[in-house]
Parts: sequence; structure tokens; C-alpha cells
Amino acid sequence: MNLQGNGSNHNRRPLGEDENDSFFSFKESSDFERITGEKAPSADGSISFGGEDEERASKLKQAIEQENSSAYEDLDDFVYRQNKKRHRSSGHHHHRHRSSVDGLSSGSHRRRRSSVTSTHKHKHHYHRHHRRRKMKKWQKVLIGLLLTILIILVVLVGSVIMMIINGRNSLLDTSGMNLDFPDTVVSAENGKFIIHDGVKYQYNENITSILCMGVDKDSFSEIDGNIGTGGDADTLFIMTLDTEKGDTKLINISRDTMSEIGIYSDTGAFVKDKKAHICLAYAYGDGKETSCQNELTAVRRLFYNVPINSYIALDIQGIGAINDSIGGVTVVSPETIGTFKAGETYTLRGSLAMDFVRNRSHSTIEGNNLRMERQKVYLEGFASKLFDMTKSDITAPVNLFNSSSPYTCTNIDSSKIAYLASRVVQGTFNGEFEIKTVKGDMKKGKTYNEFYVNEDELFKLFLSVYYIPVGQESTALPNE
Repeated sequence: MNLQGNGSNHNRRPLGEDENDSFFSFKESSDFERITGEKAPSADGSISFGGEDEERASKLKQAIEQENSSAYEDLDDFVYRQNKKRHRSSGHHHHRHRSSVDGLSSGSHRRRRSSVTSTHKHKHHYHRHHRRRKMKKWQKVLIGLLLTILIILVVLVGSVIMMIINGRNSLLDTSGMNLDFPDTVVSAENGKFIIHDGVKYQYNENITSILCMGVDKDSFSEIDGNIGTGGDADTLFIMTLDTEKGDTKLINISRDTMSEIGIYSDTGAFVKDKKAHICLAYAYGDGKETSCQNELTAVRRLFYNVPINSYIALDIQGIGAINDSIGGVTVVSPETIGTFKAGETYTLRGSLAMDFVRNRSHSTIEGNNLRMERQKVYLEGFASKLFDMTKSDITAPVNLFNSSSPYTCTNIDSSKIAYLASRVVQGTFNGEFEIKTVKGDMKKGKTYNEFYVNEDELFKLFLSVYYIPVGQESTALPNE
């Protein structure tokens, strides 16, 4: 609504009245009707007062003042809010200006107090300024460094966890398991369940096996005109680890054991299978991976095709270096041979370690069995020393692995080592292990001694290591 006075001073008298207070004019007649509640006397809403109409004029002035006061209160609030938003975004302090007026002048948006003298009030609004503190350069560098370290730690921890998981899966992989038992054994699910002598057994899937070979690469082999140059596996044993209970067993296998081995030509082509000394399987290969695989196949055949997922072959020339990498091994000699006397204690270093595990007597048919006893003593001392080191330093097995790498061929990778080391740290393994020996008879062959295993004793040993009794024969096997 726009209310105007009639006279030259109407801009100073915004109520819209002339000097005689006798004339009012509204911009729209609808404004007159809305304020007074009466029908407009003319199209432009103009009306004159004077004399006896002064009371009516006074009421009309009050109505107009109330109307203007309400309208401009809304306008003033709107302007204040807009200014507040603008100044908040710019960060500057602002004033809210409020005026009190009696009326409106043409085009004006101010309100006067009813008194003749107008005063201008400033209402100050104080605001808390939120200013972002600028970081110093050293603070930025420090935060960046901490974030980088945190990211590296997360990646390293995640990598170690993934290594441990992958190592476990690889060590305990039984896919493709298809055990081949004697005819007296009833089996199901490719050997996962068996019945023997009225007892039902289940394969222990927490068992992992590692074939360990001590190789003499200076040896030369020939079978039926086929020459093997890879060397002989003079020392053979299977290390079995129960990754849940922590039971550790070593199955010692005589190098002279007569077993089926694969014969290959010098070009690597398969020639035939032949019953011969099991240690010679290593000779028919490249002295590295193919030799290890050929020996692994021969040992698995002997043990009913049991899953053996890992192997390590050690050149005996490296025994001294590996022995010294853990600070030497203390042993008590079980026999008198060379410089060693039965019952005497020795701390083996350098070449003495190789002599202790390699030498054997050729004057007796039991020469290799006696050597196996010394190797057993040495392995117990070596494992005990390494176990104690691992408990205080989880990286000890990795360091040993690295120091032995020039003398070894293995499929044991860092993930397998990480998993086994984690089990040691968690207390699964206590450093103790049981050594079992395959029983049989040693006989004098045409040229060399020959060892023939006792099949019944071998199978009993096999059951004690790899299977858990779970019931009587009356308990049906799966898929029966």
C-alpha cells in the first residue's frame, strides 16, 4: 500500500495528510476498504476530513499506523535476514538499522516514531567469527608423514595377514587326494575315511607334510644303462605338523629303502618305473626342481599317495653355513665315528656339522641306521635352537630361509613360512617333536645294502601320524 499526502511537504509528512490534516489519498481503493472497513468514496480511495470529522480522522490515522507498522516490521525482518546471510558469508560485522515512524513518505520504506523528533537507533548484533587457522608448514609435513606411516602400516599388516592365509591354504591343500591302500583297508571319499582292524579313522586335515632331503651332489648313479647326475638324497625324512594341536613328527626314511622310482633319460624323458634305492630318484632330474619332484613322487608312493605339498632339498655342502647362521648346534654323539666319541658333548660349527650328519661306517650293515641316529640327534638340537630363537624373534625362520637359499631348492615360500612362524608365536608349537623310523629289514644286495620295509608296521606308522580314530567298524562310512 502506498499512502500519499496532498501538499508540497508530503515527503516530510509520510502519513499522507496536508497542512490542515484534511485530505488523505490511497493508491488503491481496495486498501481503503481493507483498513477502514468502509466502501471507498471514490475510485482512488481519497477522502477529506475537517471539523466534526476529526475523530474519524484520528481513528483512520491509527488504523494506517498499525497497518504500516505490521508491514514494515515484516520488511525490516526480511532485510535483516538477507544482510545476516550476506555478512556471514563475507565474515564482516554488520548493523541492523531500525527506525520508528508515524507514516510513510512517497517511495519510503522507513518507520517513524509518533513524536515530532525522530531518533535513529542502531542495534548492534555481535557475531563470533569462525576463521580457519592456517596451518604452519611443519604441521602439514608432520600430518603428511603420520598419514604415510599409517598407510604403510595398514598395507604391511594386510599383506602379512594375506601371506599367512595363503600359506595356510597352500600347506593344508588336500585337493586331488586319492590314497591307495592295501586290500585289507576299506576306504571312502578317496581315503578321507577308512576302516582298519575294526576301527574307523578320519584323515586329519590339519596335518601338513614337508619332505626334507639332504643331497650329496657329488654322487653318480646308473640303472640299466640310464645315468642320473642330479645327486643322491642321502638323508630323507617327512616332517609332519599338526597346525591345530602343535604335534610335530619326523618320519625317518632310510636312503637304502627299496621302492618304485621313476627313471628318466638325460633329456628328461620318462623311461620307466623300477624298484631301486629310493635315494636314487633324486639323481634322475636336473639337480633342482625336477629332481625334487621325482623324489617327492617316490616318497608319496611309499606312503600310499599321502598329500605332501612342500619340499626342501639341502646340499650337504651348505650344512656348515646354515648351522653357523643360528650360532651352532650342541649335540651328544650317540656313537664313536671319526673325531666324535659316544657320549661326548660337542658344539658343532663349520665343517664339524657336516661331518656329524654325513659320515657313516661301511664296515657294518647297520652303518646307515647309525648315521640316521646321529642325524636325529642333530635335528633335535637344531630345531630346539631355532624354536627358541623364533619365540623371541618371529623373523628368525625367514632369516634362516634367506641364509640357506644358496644351498637349497624348495617350494616353501614366504607365505608358508609366515603361517608356520605365526603358529610358533601363538604357542601352537612347543619346540618338541617325535622322531619315528620306518621299520624293516636290511639285506646285503649284489652291490649295495638294501632296506625292505615291513608293510604292516609301515601302515600302523602311517595311521598314527595322519589319521584320527573316530569310532568302531559298525559306524558306516560316508556314501555306503
